[in-house]
Amino acid sequence: MLETMLESTFSSARRWRTTLALGLVAALAASPVAHAVGGDDADEAVVDQFHPDKGDGKAPLYGGRAIVHVPSLPENMCYPIENSAVTRRFLYETHETLLLQDWWSHEYVPDAAASWVEEDLVLLKPDAPAVEGEISAQVVRRGEGETGLREVRAVYGSITDAGANWTISPMSKGSSIAGPVQVPKGAVERVERGTVFTVSLREGVRWQPSLVYSAEQSAKFGDQFLDADDVYYSWSIYRNPEVNCDEKRFQFEKISACEVVDELTVRFFYEKQYAYALESIGTSLTLLPSHIYSLMDEQCPDHDEGASLSKQAEHLNKNPHNKLWVGLGPYQVTEWTQQYVEAERFVGADGKPAYFDAAKRPGYFDTIRWRYIDNDEAAMNALLNGEVDFFERVKSDDYFGGRASSESFLEEFYKGYYYMGAYGYTGWNLYRPQVKDIAVRKAIAMAFDFQTYRKTQYNGLARQITGPVPYQSEGYPRDMAALPYDPDGALDMLEDAGWYDRNGDGIADKDGVELVIEFLYPSGNDASKLFGIALQSAVEDLGIKINLASLEWATFLERIKSREFDACNLAWVPPLESDPEQLWHSKWGARDKKSSNNSGVMDPKIDAMIEGIQAEIDRETRMALWREFHRYIYEEVQPYLFMYNVPKKFGASLKVRGIRNSAIDPGYVIRDWYFVDPSVKGTRKSLEK
Repeated sequence: MLETMLESTFSSARRWRTTLALGLVAALAASPVAHAVGGDDADEAVVDQFHPDKGDGKAPLYGGRAIVHVPSLPENMCYPIENSAVTRRFLYETHETLLLQDWWSHEYVPDAAASWVEEDLVLLKPDAPAVEGEISAQVVRRGEGETGLREVRAVYGSITDAGANWTISPMSKGSSIAGPVQVPKGAVERVERGTVFTVSLREGVRWQPSLVYSAEQSAKFGDQFLDADDVYYSWSIYRNPEVNCDEKRFQFEKISACEVVDELTVRFFYEKQYAYALESIGTSLTLLPSHIYSLMDEQCPDHDEGASLSKQAEHLNKNPHNKLWVGLGPYQVTEWTQQYVEAERFVGADGKPAYFDAAKRPGYFDTIRWRYIDNDEAAMNALLNGEVDFFERVKSDDYFGGRASSESFLEEFYKGYYYMGAYGYTGWNLYRPQVKDIAVRKAIAMAFDFQTYRKTQYNGLARQITGPVPYQSEGYPRDMAALPYDPDGALDMLEDAGWYDRNGDGIADKDGVELVIEFLYPSGNDASKLFGIALQSAVEDLGIKINLASLEWATFLERIKSREFDACNLAWVPPLESDPEQLWHSKWGARDKKSSNNSGVMDPKIDAMIEGIQAEIDRETRMALWREFHRYIYEEVQPYLFMYNVPKKFGASLKVRGIRNSAIDPGYVIRDWYFVDPSVKGTRKSLEK
């Protein structure tokens, strides 16, 4: 039956429809609020903070090309199936989402959406009298020991307490109720607040043209604009188990149903109160053009109404547009090579900018090139040789008194640094016997001198972190102390747990397992290599042998996703707050899951904490839950060797202006950068050529 339900999700295209829900669970959420375009963006970040000519009053010019270094090249740009920070950075400039988390204020504001309305849900008892405008659906219950299908009846709107009744008033376009209705409280099973979102799309949001299809194929659908069917399809892919999106699926499983109200209106129903609901539909939902990706869409050149779920998934997973991306942004990807990805200003047939928000956020450059160099030393040389304009991985030796401080450098470049929520870590594979024992993981943390390494490698700028919550977040427990540097105590801890050298080869062992750990890191990453060498030395006296293994990025990621590793050195680049489920919940820690929970954490207490965070919409209360969660992860689980929140140290061409720091990854917005020197090739005073 579940397979039939999934098929129905993909079965009809370009017509209004409502999908079956996959579960509704009770909880309370925020009161309904209407949102619309309006207000000025906060602009408190300092522009050109580190540029020597800051404040010279020179006007931005349009045009020219900027080259920005990237340390890895993802497989593609289809973010549902490519969980890469670099992919996300490409999309920031070439694509749009329904909402935008403002770079400076961090508030959610309309983007491809014009407005949205939040409403509450009243779930009726099965035997309740009929209520005007009630909706019903067969749903699959998850949890609470229930399985199979059952009928759910509900009414949604703005809910107020009217004594013996609940008063439900319609707020959104196309509401199922025409006016206020009274529902006796005795007929109500439960109330869920803030679980229905009706999104109104902007008119005239144009899809970029396909650079894959022939002119004849493209003529089949002509100019295309974002509509509710595109949004519906973009959500529906997560209901197809054959789509390679397990790292993202968890967020969208929480959406119980999606309804196309009309051509520019779509409605989402959540199964329960979810603190990250707006983030999920607003910024995490990657908008996909149905006419390109959906085989059910009659306008798709590859249209196949009878395509199986497997065939539909293959069409998405292997679609050539995943690289030559069809987006909604001011820049369109026009070239993808092994050395770089290039995006050019999106223009229409008349040669004028075709981006829907060209009056506000058009971008200054005509071309952005992301140059892939996986070796930091080579990337620094590329900056010095004028082959890249911006490099954000300057080594400490170069930054503090090295090449980035020389006279020749400062004649053409400048340097700066900024903090984000990113943190480095060494992840342990808890399925491996060498590191399954928490005593081993804690002993390694106690044997490493974090403070000395912080001073010698980062000139004291890095912050040692004690868990998974970003350091800048209110949910980070600042009063929490890290494990002490105590090599002797670490040795005692190992011996007490039964790890000591039994055969005289210098390596501790237990139950026939020797403490030999393979430490994987991406090739060309000098910071990871240096840390690995320091860790080798720190644990040698504990009888722990660490072997360093450098792997090319794609191979490195595949080993991690397949859990074919002992230890891996990486960094997470999270927003200030995001759903912790993908990293830590047991449902994503099983061996067969290629998820972000690559350490294989399976802890019922963590699961309960996550579910509490997800359901809590009061910010202050949720931050307290985050602090408790953070402490437990660090003190009781230690799935990672939590390392440092390291500032990004960058070098940039003096020609590039407009750089300012944001706490949101990647910490800058390329479309806000510009040249001021008219001698730069291709620059001009106006947007249009």
